[in-house]
Amino acid sequence: MMNKNNFLSANRIYMMVVFLMLLAVVSSYAVVHQLWPLAFLEIFIPSFELSLSDMSIQLQILPTMLVALTAGGLLGLVSVLLQQLVKNTLASDTTLAVGSGANMALLIVTLFLPSLALGGSFWVAFVGALGSMAIVFLLAAPSRMNPLVLVLGGLVTNILLGAITALLLIYYAEETLNVMVWAAGSLTQNNWQVSAVLSTASMVAFISLMPLLKPLEIMSLDDRQAKSLGVPINLIRGLVVGLVALLTALVVSRVGPIGFIGLGAATLVNVFSVRRIGYRLLLGYVFGALLLWITSNATTLLQHYLSLNIPADAMTAILGAPLVIWLIVSQSRQHTDEVIPALVSERRDTHLIGWGVALILLIIGVLIFTATSNGWQLSTLRHLIIDFRLPRTLSAAATGIMLATAGVLLQTLTRNPMASPEVLGISSGSAIGVVLAFVFLPSFGYTGIILSGLLGAFIVLSLILWLARRINPAYLLLVGVAIAALMGGLLSLVKISGDQRLQAMLSWLSGSTYLASPETAWILVGLAFILFLLSFMVIKPLEILSLGSGIARELGVSLRLYQTLILILVALLSTISTLAVGPLSFVGLMIPHLASTLGAVKLKRQIQLSAILGAGLMVIADWVGRYLIFPYEIPAGTIAAIIGGAYFLYLMRRIRA
Repeated sequence: MMNKNNFLSANRIYMMVVFLMLLAVVSSYAVVHQLWPLAFLEIFIPSFELSLSDMSIQLQILPTMLVALTAGGLLGLVSVLLQQLVKNTLASDTTLAVGSGANMALLIVTLFLPSLALGGSFWVAFVGALGSMAIVFLLAAPSRMNPLVLVLGGLVTNILLGAITALLLIYYAEETLNVMVWAAGSLTQNNWQVSAVLSTASMVAFISLMPLLKPLEIMSLDDRQAKSLGVPINLIRGLVVGLVALLTALVVSRVGPIGFIGLGAATLVNVFSVRRIGYRLLLGYVFGALLLWITSNATTLLQHYLSLNIPADAMTAILGAPLVIWLIVSQSRQHTDEVIPALVSERRDTHLIGWGVALILLIIGVLIFTATSNGWQLSTLRHLIIDFRLPRTLSAAATGIMLATAGVLLQTLTRNPMASPEVLGISSGSAIGVVLAFVFLPSFGYTGIILSGLLGAFIVLSLILWLARRINPAYLLLVGVAIAALMGGLLSLVKISGDQRLQAMLSWLSGSTYLASPETAWILVGLAFILFLLSFMVIKPLEILSLGSGIARELGVSLRLYQTLILILVALLSTISTLAVGPLSFVGLMIPHLASTLGAVKLKRQIQLSAILGAGLMVIADWVGRYLIFPYEIPAGTIAAIIGGAYFLYLMRRIRA
């Protein structure tokens, strides 16, 4: 018999399904009304009875909607399966880098092993999806699949694969032109072929899952109990992982990477606290199908009105990311005391003077050691150093100092070792503010851009700080992923807009020091120095705040005052660095951990050493980016992400629950 809570939950589910269905139907009617020249019901007439022009329109509208339904449903199903498998409500094809792995594999095969693609892109994507999942699971294994580590592993893998992809796209620009179009994602169809494949896959997936429902239900309790009941755990996990990789590869190979639909669908299922695995899978499919159907219709309408080819992945990010953030905020009271993993480190002499000297020698080295058309050589021409190399090097160093300092402050304030301006979306929030100001407030000039960037960073940071006291720390990472995806979606729209002013922003947003000048470089160094010194003024209250709000109140520390001051300081550090060279990945996340592993355990020492190491990493990244494929350039942000991502994957082996 259904109790009152189950009855209310079922009613809420029905209401949500009906609401999404209404949105889908209304948006579908709008699409048909705009594109279909005949009466509405005549769109369902068999194609052979229509004229050639009407047939082409029909074969665009209906198959596209069916592809959206089936692709979204499969992604929702995959995310619910992943969450059931790893017992983690944050798992999805997006957060565990399943789609990124498939995408990366297809790109590599296209460039270097085209003969392998003759057997079909599906199997290539399948191997890539399996490989990326294996990396994430191996990273999380030492911490016993800690949710925070699992999501962080997926996040790091996503960013690292994205940076490598960006590098390949720069180096092989012409060869990857078609891949770039595919990688943007497209649901638009002109026949029933893909929809038939995905529909068949949906039916096969549900049939295949039928015998796995009971074992999965038992495994959701405890592995030991499941084994005692005769459940072959390893076999079931292997089958589920294989099915997840197959379904993800199928969707990615047919329509390109589609982000956040699976995560949004699975999060909706969790919001309604559905327990039975069968119902969870069914609802995941339904929610995913409806979400992508609505997104596809919105994309089609915008393309019609704006006469632009809008990537599906951009629209799913723009619409899906806010949904995920809203769902997380709506669950903000469901706080769980999750064990936060930590990197194993020991206190020892940090040799700050030695590291400082090494940084100075590094800067001198990159200023005089350069690549030319005649190869590598020492170049001491004064005007080249002063006017070109020094500004870029100083800008990179100052940015590294600010991001590393912000990372230390954030990790201490939120008591989350995985926090950083980039990971928590603060840099992305600042970048979104800059882009919006550039588009909608051009008359305000540079002042408006700075204020808008500060506002974006401050809003995101305020949200993060508010959520940090209320939800599982792992959800903070998910908020950052969502904000970064939102920025990525907006950037995709920037790329296709054709506005030359906006095109100039793309180099900056990729993390480049190309626009640095002597004047701006020294201003940036001055600001970095001032903010770095200000960070020492909040060390003592920050150490007290990190002990907990109760102890801080007993010691007479004003929580709101110092939290606000630190909030403003981190916002300034993040925004100024973002304005200087764009949003960068891994610097604020990785450097504080590197400093602690080198012995800087106390906060003051950690800030000092992190600043030196952050400056060094960015100087190296900028120098490598300038000369690795000379005369072409790679943005420093891309190089920093590759170096930082690779090192952080190594560093994560030391994480223990």
